[in-house]
Amino acid sequence: MLLSVIIPVYNEQENLVKRLSFLCEQANKFSIEIIISNSPETTDDSSSVCKNFSKVTYLRSEKKGRAAQMNFAAEKAKGDVLLFLHADVMLPEDFYTQIEKAIANNYTFGFFAYQFDNDSAFLNFNSKFTTKDGLFAGGGDQCHFFTKEQFQELKGYNEEFCIMEDFEMMTRIRKQKIPFTIIQSKATVSARKYKHNSWLKVNLINGYVFLKYKFGVHPNNLRKTYKSLLREGV
Repeated sequence: MLLSVIIPVYNEQENLVKRLSFLCEQANKFSIEIIISNSPETTDDSSSVCKNFSKVTYLRSEKKGRAAQMNFAAEKAKGDVLLFLHADVMLPEDFYTQIEKAIANNYTFGFFAYQFDNDSAFLNFNSKFTTKDGLFAGGGDQCHFFTKEQFQELKGYNEEFCIMEDFEMMTRIRKQKIPFTIIQSKATVSARKYKHNSWLKVNLINGYVFLKYKFGVHPNNLRKTYKSLLREGV
């Protein structure tokens, strides 16, 4: 199984060094292709970071936005399976074998449960909800993976969504009754939002924006709401 790990980035130079070091180690053990899909509006030096890793393919997307950047990279990817990873999320050590098992069990789509990089009782409470199916399943930082065929059948992520493209994808997957699995080996997610905003505030904002999404509010308005309510530095 050739696994294409696709990371959409926008000024994530610092996080890239950490992610790429780990992924390149794994690529020495397993059949893994690593693709960075950068925003056309980037202002940092991510391209130079990528040049330090021989196993990394660096692309500059034609359009900005995470959905567009992921779709752009998926078109170029050679893998049988596509894994979409946020630059500030660390995959578990056994991610490749876990995805391999899921594919062998005939799942064409799935995602990872996660934990935070901060051992807080409140954040541990949040992470428990990522281990099972529910209203918020498959959103946020849960690292979607698809067989390439399934991703193409779904026509990729909806590029109208500059935010919550993962939830929009989940809505379509549920409507089409595509079976999915939640891998219990946990990814590790940055708690940086919670460092600049309280636990309660972040959860209330997430719930509020999700509710607006469910009521069909345009993605541009969702993004404006989210950005205006969260403190800078997230």
